[in-house]
Amino acid sequence: MRAEFHDARVSVVIPNRNNFDTLPAALASVEAQQVPGTEIIVVDDGSTDGAREWLYRASQKNPFLRVLHTGGVGPSGARNEAISIASAPIIAFLDSDDIWERGKLRVQVDYMERNPEVGFTFTDYRHFGPTGDDRGTCFEYWKSEFRAQPPSHFFRVEEAEATLLAVNLVGTSTVAARKTLLQNANGFATRLASAEDWDLWLRLAAMAPVAATSMVAMRYLMRPNSLTAQRDKRLLAISDILDRYRDHENPALRKAWRQGRARILRAKAEIARAEGRRMRAASDELRAFFIAPEVNKLRAATADLVRSVHAPRDAGAARV
Repeated sequence: MRAEFHDARVSVVIPNRNNFDTLPAALASVEAQQVPGTEIIVVDDGSTDGAREWLYRASQKNPFLRVLHTGGVGPSGARNEAISIASAPIIAFLDSDDIWERGKLRVQVDYMERNPEVGFTFTDYRHFGPTGDDRGTCFEYWKSEFRAQPPSHFFRVEEAEATLLAVNLVGTSTVAARKTLLQNANGFATRLASAEDWDLWLRLAAMAPVAATSMVAMRYLMRPNSLTAQRDKRLLAISDILDRYRDHENPALRKAWRQGRARILRAKAEIARAEGRRMRAASDELRAFFIAPEVNKLRAATADLVRSVHAPRDAGAARV
């Protein structure tokens, strides 16, 4: 069985922890790609919901499925473990609660084999709620100019590091990357509490060309649990990553840093607005406007100020 792995074209890395409700569908979406030479590595990170036993039975039936067991190292640590043993020169990532659309892997691997200078590729993806409600695609949400590209081919991302610093358009479960590049970058930064995927894509983009397609090739499940805790961790991590670019000599990266800082401030304004702290929201919107001027930020700040005047309790709460 192990000898066959030496001929692998692509290694698919799936970290899993207590996602037995979605793991079989994720794995089935990989097998449905029907790409010859596909190695699948599932890293079960201490599951207690029956996934460990199910994976053992599945690996007995599928000679190309390899299962690793870790003890709570987190998704990034689990992915790094899989990268270290992957047999193929190309590694594709899939989270255990996401699903690939048919044909996704084939076009990605074919493109990367024809273009060996490209370090990693990614696609657009669609968000779904827990009940299956369609919440639109990533490129749509960010109003990315990538939407104008035909979904039938890949295109080079110009100024890739700056483009991805300004807006993170990369869904982890859409990425295929060179194993050597991932190893040279030392994989995912496990020190980060969140946004470690974005951090890695930025580092890879600084090392090699990046290509993308507007093909909607993945279904991303938006889970509602622990939203507040995850949100706060993510904002702190994003701020930490952005700080690397504050005084960068590259004008494109400095501009992207300003856009990223404005995005954080707008996210904080949205949080304050949801909590009824309109003065705080207005303050964050105005700060975002002065960093990266846009009319919609000024309009949002004005609306928050007007509402704070008519809701004195909100204004008082904002000063706390």
